[in-house]
Order: sequence, then structure tokens, then C-alpha cells
Amino acid sequence: MPSNSSSNTSANTPERPGILYWIVGALAITTAVSWLQFSVSNVCCGDFDGYYHIKWSRILWEGLRHGHLPAFTWLPLTTLSASRYADQHFLYHLLLIPFTWFSDLRLGAKLGTALFGSLAVFALYWLVLRYRIRYALIWLLALLGCSWLFYVRLSLTRASSLSIIFIVAGIFLLLERKYFWLAPAAFLYVWTYNLFVMLLILSAIWFVVVYWTEKRIELRPILWASLGTIAGFVVHPYFPRNVKLFFEHLAAKSGAANSQAVVGMEWYSLPTWNFTNSALVACLATVVGLIAFGYLIALQYDRKRLAGPLLFLLFSSFLLIISLRSVRFIEYWPPFAVLFSAFTLNEIWSGRQETEGEHAAATETTVSRTAPSWCIGLSGVLLLAGAIYNFHTARINMRASTKNTDHYQAAAQWMMANIPAGAMIYDVNWSDFGKLFFYDTMHRYVSGLDPIYLLDVHPELGQLTERLSNHSEADPAGAISSLFSKVVPEGVSYIFVGDYPAAPPPEWFNYMMHTGRFAVVYHDSESVILQALNLPQAQAANEDVRHLDNPIQRKSLLPQVTRRFGGDIYATDEENMPGGPALVIHNKKATAEWATRLFQNDSNSISGEVLWQLGYKIYMVTDGKNNWAMEVKGNPKFRGAFTGQAQKQ
Repeated sequence: MPSNSSSNTSANTPERPGILYWIVGALAITTAVSWLQFSVSNVCCGDFDGYYHIKWSRILWEGLRHGHLPAFTWLPLTTLSASRYADQHFLYHLLLIPFTWFSDLRLGAKLGTALFGSLAVFALYWLVLRYRIRYALIWLLALLGCSWLFYVRLSLTRASSLSIIFIVAGIFLLLERKYFWLAPAAFLYVWTYNLFVMLLILSAIWFVVVYWTEKRIELRPILWASLGTIAGFVVHPYFPRNVKLFFEHLAAKSGAANSQAVVGMEWYSLPTWNFTNSALVACLATVVGLIAFGYLIALQYDRKRLAGPLLFLLFSSFLLIISLRSVRFIEYWPPFAVLFSAFTLNEIWSGRQETEGEHAAATETTVSRTAPSWCIGLSGVLLLAGAIYNFHTARINMRASTKNTDHYQAAAQWMMANIPAGAMIYDVNWSDFGKLFFYDTMHRYVSGLDPIYLLDVHPELGQLTERLSNHSEADPAGAISSLFSKVVPEGVSYIFVGDYPAAPPPEWFNYMMHTGRFAVVYHDSESVILQALNLPQAQAANEDVRHLDNPIQRKSLLPQVTRRFGGDIYATDEENMPGGPALVIHNKKATAEWATRLFQNDSNSISGEVLWQLGYKIYMVTDGKNNWAMEVKGNPKFRGAFTGQAQKQ
């Protein structure tokens, strides 16, 4: 039997919504969320964690098929080393496993994300239907239009969708006073996502709600939620490492705003206007809900009937505060702001107030209010327009932030083909790890998923990355060699430099290359791979040294030549050609004019210097019958990019 704190206890409450409301809601939500997810061809969005989640789920499945949990060996210098790793999203990764059975893991990730996102939004709409909130379809439009940024975040391959479902379940259990079931809900929440604390917060808020509405102390929700949380920690395949990792994460994030060097951008706040613009409907819903709640208080409304609205008021206010502090929580606040308004206005439309001095049976006088038809119609039109704008804007931002389908794939393939298995790769942008891990599990990486994991174990390495990024390390090669040799026996020879969240400026490469102790062994439009050279400092600084001169580096140029020309044109490296190593361009349609133009263009650009640095002596074009060749002399005006001592023209 529902409690008298729920909106559906009133005799004035509308009848239970018909099946049409459920069907319309399910179709609208699934269509909207899926359309948004598949408006981009790759895993959304400017966030590579989704690649880690789907790849790890595949590896987890392979391990479980053979009767064991696989070891996580790809971040050995961090808190997530094999001996310390704890899967904070274990149940989420288990639920993702069926989506790893697709030949294309990216498609599986998108399908899983669309399904979980649709279920999350439908769970929110289910509360509207379950408690018979008037004008359910109006509130459905409000949920769909609550915030474009909310739907962008919901489109990420993360566990936040499941987190919303657990929150909805917690609210339902509190309103129905089925407190015991908070324990298994909390248990599963702990296994799913590290924001399980939301259930504890809800239970604490309910303690305040019950005290204010009924003047009594209710500790059972806090007790059961706490027991479930503790059990979720202890009865866990990664216990006790999961406990330590959670508190380390909590301690680091609680001070996020004071240390920009150790967190991702999602942990910072948006400017006020950007925040408001990203969630305009949610902001308006909050204002309307506050006015409506104040109106009910002014009427001296029966406090017991305000339990639901007060729960949503306090919880949505808490979410608003943390969303203002960290943009990542906007994946929670907007829909709960809409529900706060819905539950509060519903009390005005269908509520009752007991009349003082009446018979002990408490005859009640109705203070019901219904919205005029024109007002409902206008609201529907405006909210429909808001939902369309919401998804249109979300789509634009998703397309702008989502990388192409093969982003970093060529670089990862080069590493697998040219760098020994098990070698450590220094990914100077920790955010690149998810994508590299997705494509290349042959190698290990210095940092990933969150910079705090490296800082926790090896703060000197995290600080080194910061010094390199702001050019304050006097000897980059020497610092990398000395610091990493202390923790990695074989040292670190390869540095991966990607373009996420942004490519380093040319000045950074000049800074890294000025000693001549790094070689560019691979580069394309998305990434550069540097190799540390074991050269004496004096020799490295000599401008006449060809810093990239070895057969391995010369061969690394060949795939780039193929991508440059396309079609049937390709290149070969002829190491034994008389006169020295030669780069040969094979083009069946080549002519003397085509070869001359190619030689002139490359001689007058940095390409000529690259050929010289690689040690090529001859540059040749052949059509299979005829050959055209030139001597490689380099282009000294670009030599500063490799030695830091650029010469004047």
C-alpha cells in the first residue's frame, strides 16, 4: 500500500495512465536517444574512456570463459597496476559483455550505450506514470528537453545511465517505504559505479524529510543502505583493493578544484551563461518548482503530503550545487529538476488540505487547481520546440567532439609492428590511454584513465609531464631517461603524442627536439611518435648530424608516403642502392614532369629536410620502365625543428 507521502494517495489523483502513455514514452525515448547515439559513427564523444570500458569488457569475458579474472597489466606505474587494480565498474562491465560479441566493438559499445541510456530516461518517466502525475506527456517533453549537455553525457559509454536507474529505484523505495530493499540496491550499485554514495545521500535526505513532515526520527533507510554498501564492498571480487581505491579517488576528487594539474576538464565548472544555456528547461523547472513549493508552504499545506516534493527539492538542489562545481554532474541534475517541478505542481493540481475544527474523521476541503487548456497547449508546444532544439544542439556538439572512426588506429598498428611487445609507451596526454588500449594491448602505458592514478604512486613522473608541457624541464631527454630508469628497468624509449584534447603547438616539438636526442619515428595528421636516442649530448647538439639516420626510421616513412598519394602509388626503401639509401616512389603513371614537380616541391619544404635527416641519399621516381632521381641535400632552414638551431635563409 503506498504511503501517504506519495502523490498517488489522494482521492483526487488521476486514474492510472493507460497503456498508450507507456508505449508513447518508450518509443519517444528510445527513438530520441538512439538517434542521438547513431548521429555519430564512432564511440561518443570527446572522451576515450568508452574505448577502455568496451575493450576491458571483452578481455573480462575472455578471462571469465577460462575461469579467472584477467589481470590488468597495462598501467603498471599507477594505482591500477596488476597488483592493485580494482574494477570500480565491475557489474557495468559484465552487462557490457553481450555487446562485445559484435565483430566491431565500437558498434557494440554504441548499442549498449543507447540501450542503457533509453532505460535511464524511461526510468525517470516511469516515476511520472507510477505516481500518476498530471499531464504525463508534457513532463515527458520536459525530460527530453531538460538539457542538451545531459544527453551528450548520457551518450558516453559510461555507467552513468545505470547510476540514474539505481537513483530512481532508491527514490521509489523511499517513497514506498520499502527500506529493506535499499540494501540489495546499494549492494548492486557498489558493484556498478563509484557514485553509489548517491543512495546514502538520498537516505540522509529522507531522514530530514520524515523529520520535517512527521516529526519523528527514521533511521532505517540509512541503516539498510549502509549495510548494503558495506556488503557491496566486502563481498566483491576485488576486495580489499576496491576499498582503498575508492577512498583514494574520493580524497583526490574532493580537492579537484584546487589542483588543475591532476584532473580532467569535466571536474571543473562551466561559466554561468554556458551552464544556463546548456540546461535551460531544467533551470526553469527549478524556478517553477521553488515557486510552487513556496505556494504550498504559504497555504499551510499538509506537510505529510509534501514528502515527495521535499525529497526532490533537497536532492535536486544537492545535484545543482555539485553540478555548478563540476560539469560532470550535469548528467544527473537536469531530469531531477524536472521531476521536482512535476511532483510539486501535481500537489497544487490534485492536493487536499484538512479543514481545522472538523470531525475526527477529518473532513477535507479541496484546494485543487487545474491548469487552463491553453496553458497546457502552449507549454506542450514550447517544450516540444525545446526538445527539438535540445537534441539538435546535442547532435552538433557530439559531431564536433567525436573523433573519426580510425583515429589513432594507424599509429597503434605502427607501434604493434615496430615496438617490442611489453615495452612501455610514454603517453604524455593521459587521456589518450583509452583509445590506445582499445587498439593496442601489446604494450604498457605510463598513465591513463585519470592522472591521479600516476600521481598517487609516482608523483615525480606526473610532475615531469607537467614540466614537459610547459617547457620548464631544461633537459627533456635526460629527465625522461633518469626518472624512468628508476622505476622501469628497461627505461622508456617511445613517446606517444596525440591530438586529444589538442595537438601540442610546434614550439613544443622544437623544445623537445632541440637537443637532437629524440627522433620522429612516426607521424600522421593525428599523432607523432618520438624515440629517445642514446646519443652523447655533444654529438646530439651538432647540427650536421642526421638525427633520424637508421633503417628502422626510414622504413617508418613508407606508410606515410602511401597515405600521401593514395591509389596505386607506393614507396620502397632501397638500402643497398649504389650511392646510398634511396626512397623510391612507384607510380605507373609517372612522367618526367610529374617527377620534377615532386622533387621541387619536396626540396622547398620540410619534406626535403626529413629525407635528409632520415639518411636518404637518393630520391627516385619510377614508372616501372623509366627512372628519375635527385640527390637528397636537405633543407637547412628547417633544421631547427630537429636541432633547435634554425639557420637563416
